[in-house]
Amino acid sequence: MISDETFGKRERLLKSKDFGRVYKKGASFKKDSVILYCLPSGLEHNRLGFSIASKNIRLATRRNKIRRLFKEVYRRRKKDLNKGFDLVIIVKRDPGKTVSRKEIEEMFSALAKGAKILAR
Repeated sequence: MISDETFGKRERLLKSKDFGRVYKKGASFKKDSVILYCLPSGLEHNRLGFSIASKNIRLATRRNKIRRLFKEVYRRRKKDLNKGFDLVIIVKRDPGKTVSRKEIEEMFSALAKGAKILAR
């Protein structure tokens, strides 16, 4: 049984030129210390990338935890999103040691509503 809740390689935004294009031409939406850049891509699926600077969040374990939580929320909610967008999530400030998946999910939902990419 193959689940639709995967996060495969084709759904990742990896190249710096793609990030640059999203930053330059995309719309941005902010919630607390998280910014979502969104740009229509014309693909049949969304692509997601992250920018979490070590200058802003010193510990790699914290940066990785935040990235994992956002990936998990995206993976579970991607069926609720409109298709064909490149998304970049930027975390500007450490949300704290005790950040939960529920908090990240609320942040992601608010950003997606602001970007008008929620289908439901």
